[in-house]
Amino acid sequence: MPARLGSLSWLEKSGVSLKFIKSEKAKVNFFDEWSNKGTTIVGFADGRLLMTAFAIRDAVKPNAAKVVEQLQQQGLKIFLVTGDNPKTATAIAKQVGIAVENVFAEVRPEQKAEFVKKLQAAGERVAFVGDGINDAPALTQADLGIAVSRASDVAREAADIILLKSEIEAVPEALGLARATLRTIKQNLFWAFFYNALGVPLAAMGFISPIFCAAAMGVSDLIVIGNALRLLRWRVIVR
Repeated sequence: MPARLGSLSWLEKSGVSLKFIKSEKAKVNFFDEWSNKGTTIVGFADGRLLMTAFAIRDAVKPNAAKVVEQLQQQGLKIFLVTGDNPKTATAIAKQVGIAVENVFAEVRPEQKAEFVKKLQAAGERVAFVGDGINDAPALTQADLGIAVSRASDVAREAADIILLKSEIEAVPEALGLARATLRTIKQNLFWAFFYNALGVPLAAMGFISPIFCAAAMGVSDLIVIGNALRLLRWRVIVR
């Protein structure tokens, strides 16, 4: 049999014995010890024999917990959907403040897209943040796909928004600014409709002069432009 390098679950499905690493007789269970620390266990097997195992851990972004808190303050539900094992995923979720019931582990790429579909079927609008090739299906399925600037090419192509910053701190800022922009567009449409709905009938009936109509249209444009310029002063509000 060929040599294999991969996750323990995959190695076990391939017929590799994991007794060495999961033995209950061992003084310290390697799998439990390092999984509880938020690491991913990767094994190397020669044929059906497990030769060694590695505990690999991605450092959690320093401000990840703050970002989750900001998103929750915006009234958003936060989920962690990952291909890591449940213990690793739970440990990471606890570090950043994500509820354990919102953690979904050992999820394959196609299952991430199915998870997004389930949320959408329940009436939720979904924004998915990812940076890897395996995130592409979910980024495409989501109502809003967000990728950081250093994401894989596939993820960048699948995303709707590519953050110029690689830091995840830009996620709540991008979502908040998008809401503010949409709100401003609706306000501008309202004022434009209000001026026309009021001014056109009055002008047609001769109650106001053409000069006044021209001035009113100019004022309407100034109001719309001024309202849009308020976005320059928009900032993320942290409670």
